[in-house]
Amino acid sequence: MMDTRLAVGTAPGLSSAAPAQPAAREHIAYIAYFRAVAILMIVTGHTYALAWTHGISEDPTKSVSLFNILPALINGGTSIFVFISGFLYRQVFYGRVGYGEFMRKKALTVGLPYLIVATPLALLEIMSGTFTVTMVKEGVPYRENYFIDYIALIATGRMVTAFWYIPCAMLLFLASPLFDRFIRLPAKWRFAVLAVSIGLALWVHRPLDNLNPLQSLVYFTNLYLFGIIFCEYRVLIMRMITRNPTLVLLLAAMVFVAAVQALVLQNVENIERGAGDGWLPLGPDLMLVQKYVMILALCAFLARFGHVAHAPLEFLAKYSFGIFFAHGVVLAMLNRLPVWMTPHLGSPLFDLVFYSAAVIAISLLMVLAVKAVTGRYSRYIIGC
Repeated sequence: MMDTRLAVGTAPGLSSAAPAQPAAREHIAYIAYFRAVAILMIVTGHTYALAWTHGISEDPTKSVSLFNILPALINGGTSIFVFISGFLYRQVFYGRVGYGEFMRKKALTVGLPYLIVATPLALLEIMSGTFTVTMVKEGVPYRENYFIDYIALIATGRMVTAFWYIPCAMLLFLASPLFDRFIRLPAKWRFAVLAVSIGLALWVHRPLDNLNPLQSLVYFTNLYLFGIIFCEYRVLIMRMITRNPTLVLLLAAMVFVAAVQALVLQNVENIERGAGDGWLPLGPDLMLVQKYVMILALCAFLARFGHVAHAPLEFLAKYSFGIFFAHGVVLAMLNRLPVWMTPHLGSPLFDLVFYSAAVIAISLLMVLAVKAVTGRYSRYIIGC
């Protein structure tokens, strides 16, 4: 039986609007565990290049094999982050913190750390000559402008793996008044808005190389809304999905969709839309479908069994945002090392596990070092 401490509170009827006054804040263990799992997925998904590039024949994503089911499950971990952000917005901030104060906190603990970490990296990218923005007017290109280059890099997060998510997240935060209005809608309208948002995501897809924060906002908003709704009805939802038959069915469905991605569609990554791709959908976006099933499956699984690894999961969850900031920098450094300094054994699974663990460990050490030096001000430097 599920520990009731994992989902306390009342479950509002599906026909009613969300209550105007939020319940007292609680620590929900399975969401904390989920934060840890999400950062593990994100780091592992970004470690493929380091683990497999030096031996390209080792990369299973270049062939059709059962092993490809694993990358299909790991990729798209940012969707989990967005879901958790929506959940926590409903649980922690809605009705407790005004919009101005909310944005001030996010500017200091998300925007400022991003600028502190990203600015020197952006300047290195510009000074190395590997990135420049060419502006053209009436067929005549303007001269290079370092300021424009810097703005473009900061607005897209292009300089480091995963940094694209921060501009998108800031747009989500700026849209909070719309989410407040969403929470106050009657239930039928909330679900209708969620359905429309999912439809938009399946149509627009993710932006090519994640370089368009507005397109990312359109794609990920549905997961933020789902997090809000899940939080609202968490007692009822958890009561249903933690039953043994339902949990087994959800886990099986998650693996089945990943298998279809890997073995039928032969695409274990997100569908991306770039300039010139037209207006029609580019194909079935099973990654989004899979992540919805995964959210339900892992919430149920972690509620049932997460306590077995309580200490390490809570520890990773505590430093997850700092690891997110650090891991891109760590990967950028490791990917530039000579081949002999990043040896491979030729086993895809072993190399992926080894290098993912190495990146997480180094990132965590960097976070702990910054916290040791800066103390309580570390939130403004690395976000935790």
